[in-house]
Amino acid sequence: MSRLLIVTLFLTAFSCAFGQTKNAEDALQKIESLKKQNRTLTTRITESEEEIFSLKSSFSNLQESTQADIRKAQELQAQSERAMNLALDAFSEKFAKQNESVKEVQDELNQKFNNQLIVFVSSVALLIVLFLVINSKAAEKTLKQNTTNWNSFQEHILKK
Repeated sequence: MSRLLIVTLFLTAFSCAFGQTKNAEDALQKIESLKKQNRTLTTRITESEEEIFSLKSSFSNLQESTQADIRKAQELQAQSERAMNLALDAFSEKFAKQNESVKEVQDELNQKFNNQLIVFVSSVALLIVLFLVINSKAAEKTLKQNTTNWNSFQEHILKK
């Protein structure tokens, strides 16, 4: 029986020690406050999930838009590169034609210069030959005239 008394005493002591008195009202208020806080947090979580969903959809739309813009920019760049290559090809062709024209003009000028040089050298050679011929004829004429004068002089002296 003493055992039974001891067990009963412990049960009642524990229940009295942990019994709800004034703390029960505080606990109820805390529970209500926690419930309100839980509802607030639940609505915030729901709103956050909706916002996340909205951001995900706008992100995918933005990503698609960005990819489209990148594709357009790449197409424009490709067109610009094609136009630049065409312009460079045209410039290269014109440059080659210009170089060819310059070479033709230079060849023609070299030919004309060579012709003029040949004419000049030929003229100088002809003048030298002409001067030699004239000089030879003049010397011959002068020699004949001097010989004639000498002969006349000798005749004149011999006659006296």
